[in-house]
This record gives sequence, structure tokens and C-alpha cells, in this order.
Amino acid sequence: MGCVLATLVTCGRADEQRDVCEGTCCTGACDPCADGACEDTDALGWGPPVLLWWGDAATPAPGCPAWAPEVVYEGIDGLSAEQRCPSCACGPAACKLPAGLVVWDEFMCNAHDVPDPTFTTFPAPDPWDGSCVTHPTIPAGSFRSIRFLSTTLSPCTPVTGPEPMVAEPVWATHARACGEGNTPAEESVPREERVTPEGFRECLWRRGEPGPCPTHYPERRVFHEDIESSLGCTECACGEPMEGSCVAVVRLFHRPECDMTPGHSGGTAMGLHNAPCKGWLDGPSPITVGSISAKWNEQDPGRCEPSGGLPRGEVWTNEQTTFCCEGMR
Repeated sequence: MGCVLATLVTCGRADEQRDVCEGTCCTGACDPCADGACEDTDALGWGPPVLLWWGDAATPAPGCPAWAPEVVYEGIDGLSAEQRCPSCACGPAACKLPAGLVVWDEFMCNAHDVPDPTFTTFPAPDPWDGSCVTHPTIPAGSFRSIRFLSTTLSPCTPVTGPEPMVAEPVWATHARACGEGNTPAEESVPREERVTPEGFRECLWRRGEPGPCPTHYPERRVFHEDIESSLGCTECACGEPMEGSCVAVVRLFHRPECDMTPGHSGGTAMGLHNAPCKGWLDGPSPITVGSISAKWNEQDPGRCEPSGGLPRGEVWTNEQTTFCCEGMR
């Protein structure tokens, strides 16, 4: 009676270092650890051989052979990111008319920094188109100075370009491993009849980062799976407006409803960095504040510097699988 191998084994694992012969046979002929194969302690703990293919990510992986029909692993190597972000620009800023005026009970709008000064606002709407603004009259003799507030600039609005955002992981190499899977023992192809397809290598495999490869499978390959990503683009934003000039003239009327009676109004010009103050040295104001209007002398809102639209984030993998393959024949 010839030798019969009771189970499919691979050398190296502790549970394989046993007598696997049945019947009357030559122990040496049936010993899977013949020729000292099990003396390689680095072989302990590896899974049984599979057929491994790896290649350029753009190349489709080949199908598995009939005697190892099941795809038991797929992974990648050379992970990186492909990122393209939309362009960023800034819409125009806008000159804004003053927010009104303020009257003070201190000389020259509290130029001497008197603690807790008394003041009264005469506000304009926001935004203000310059049309007449009337509030309850601030009578003459009740204040000593008037501050005409400066013009201002509204911020620029970020504009995101039409280009689509691309933020996705890419890899240089992908891999596929084929095994017998759940093929019934009676349908398994005898080992001596198995032909390794072109492009495949016979390899042991193991999850994680194990130690050195076994002697008979010296070529090490590492692949990854379970990709995660935080890729994206920074948001478009705009800096403060620069190089602008916004000059307006505010007209102060002593009577409500911007009454144009001669001698009962006066105009004052102001810009972005100019908020003029008018006061009276010899006592309280001789004029009444009844209403105000405004018009533009110059509107040049300048420009804003855009920012953002830059790639951000990273990609990573959470799982690693190590393969140890036969050397090239």
C-alpha cells in the first residue's frame, strides 16, 4: 500500500509538525517537514500558501486559476492623494456712507479724555443711500462739539471658481491573492498538477507586521487595505480691502426734513480715515441738529487679496498584510 497524505499541509506551523501518514508507508516520504524545512522557526504562524499577483494600479488584476478559484485578499501599495481645488477670487468691496454723527458735551469731541463724557448719536440707516434722515431735534446749547463719522468699506465676498474639487486617494500598485477557499477536499487539484499562472507567485501571508520571512519564501511584499481620508480644500476667503478711497460730504440741517432754507445748513467732507470734529471755544453750540443728508465725492473701494483653495488633509490605511513569496525561478 502506498503513502496517503491525510490532510493538505504546509511546513512551518506547529500543528503541521506531526505524523501525517496512514497505513504502512515510509515515514520520510510522507513527512511534510522532510529535509529540515521545519527547522526554520521564522515559518511559524504564517497562513498556508496562496497565489499572489501584484501590478500597476491601472492594470486589471487577472482572474484566479481553477484550482485556486477564490479571491482571498485584495490590497494596495504606494498610497498617495490626488487633489485639485477650485480657484478663489474676491468680489468687489463697496464704499459705505457714514453711520451718522455724534454730539458731545465736551470740547472738541472729548479731546482731553474727560472720564465718562456725555454724548448723543444722530444715526443714519445701514446701509445709507444719502437720502434725508430726520430724528428728534438736538437743540442748540445742549452740546459743545460734533463728530462727523468716517466713511467705511464693506468686506469683499469670496468667490469660488467653477473648477470641480478633486480629493481622493490613489495608489501605485494593487494586489490580488487567490486560494482554494472552501473547495471540497475531493475536488482539490493534487499539488503536483498545479501550475502557477504567469504573473502569480506562491506566497505565505499574515496580517500585521510579522518578523522575518521564512527561508523558503524569502521575498517580502506588504500591502494595505481599509483606506481612510480627511482630504479636502481650504475655504476661499478675502482679506481686508486695500488701496480704497471713499470720500463723502454730509450736510447738516438745522431743521427737520432737510429744510433747504438759506443759512440753516452746512456741509462737511470725510473719508475712510477722516472723521472731522467741529467745536465751539466760547461755549455750547449755537446751532441745532435737525436732519442730515449725504452724497459721494469719490467711490473707489480698492481690492481684496483672496486666500484659500489649497489642498488639505491626508490619507492613511488601518490594516497591513505581509506576504512572503518564493524567489524567482
